[in-house]
Amino acid sequence: MVVPSGDYLGHPFPQRQNQIFERLHDGKNFEIHMASFKLFQRSNLKTRLIMHEMNGRKIKGVASYYLLNSANHTLRIRQIIKEEGIDAIILSNLATPFAYTLIDQVSKSHIPILFDLPDHFPSAAASHVFEARISPAKLLEGMFESILGYIMRRATVVTVASNALGRYAENAGAHRVEYVPNGIAECFLRLHDGNALREKLGYGKEDIVVGYIGSLEFWLDVRSLIEGFALTKRVIPSLKLLIVGSSLYTNYAEKVMNWVKQENIEKDTKLIGFVPYELVPEYISALDLGIIPFDVNNPIAHYSSPMKMWEYLSQRKPVLSTPIPEILDNSDCFLTALTSKDYAKQFLLIAGKSAAVNKKMERGYQKALDRTWANSAQLLGSIIRSTLNQV
Repeated sequence: MVVPSGDYLGHPFPQRQNQIFERLHDGKNFEIHMASFKLFQRSNLKTRLIMHEMNGRKIKGVASYYLLNSANHTLRIRQIIKEEGIDAIILSNLATPFAYTLIDQVSKSHIPILFDLPDHFPSAAASHVFEARISPAKLLEGMFESILGYIMRRATVVTVASNALGRYAENAGAHRVEYVPNGIAECFLRLHDGNALREKLGYGKEDIVVGYIGSLEFWLDVRSLIEGFALTKRVIPSLKLLIVGSSLYTNYAEKVMNWVKQENIEKDTKLIGFVPYELVPEYISALDLGIIPFDVNNPIAHYSSPMKMWEYLSQRKPVLSTPIPEILDNSDCFLTALTSKDYAKQFLLIAGKSAAVNKKMERGYQKALDRTWANSAQLLGSIIRSTLNQV
């Protein structure tokens, strides 16, 4: 049974757990039961899994929802474990006080507990209670850090999405840490033609389109990107900025548009919101450069393994990212930028069709073809089996 990081079906696009468990569930080797939390107004995704709706009140606000329903959720999950004959439970980044109570209760059932860590939970959880980077949020983050450490030490196995998270889990005292990387879906395994979409979006053949695809949230540093774009625009008039995505929890998208206006680049910037997941490869194909503008000072960004790393490369597009650890661990495949001047320098290389840039892209493209969700699901399946064999 999986207790996921949030609303499994409510997110606008598939997350790590959707990608892995939909592939792992076959009803023969693995039968996946999923706890269903209702954090969004409606379901946006489909599933083949066995869903179990959690009892409780529908409350606005992620923190309040988990806190006030904690007792009901814990009781419901214990009931499912008993009734369905669950062999192992997989916890993830959910409200830590809930997980703290749950892991103690599940331990009494004497079944293996795997904890999947897709990002730096303490920072993400604190941001749902307080505005990021203010003192109360930092205090709350410290409390969540302590509780998460306790949970990871109690877990039989901790699986992580990035090498940085692996080091974090080991330092917290996890007994066994396994790296299960993020990957790409099957729709990314063939090259798409983005020319028709470029034309539809109003781009000419000579335009150089640089873009970001994903959520617009506080773990990004889009301001440096926009300032770097504005600097380069003075030298390269054909440069265009495409942003595909929007905010999920905060008003960060509004801040992005304010920065665009401040730099007077509205005519050269398109922000078009989320698109259906199956269309993402085509949008990537319409770019000349994919960007990952994560804030290196934000723990969520620092520990992350952005899915766009390999999705951009799967369409043979060069990738420019801020220097977070997962990017630096694969520095032979990625360009990096931190400041607005760094962005401007790299945009000039893209415009000049640098051979060194193309070499990195080709190397990354070959790696991307092996970074599939199918492989990650198979890897997690083998970890679950080995864990059960040791019980």
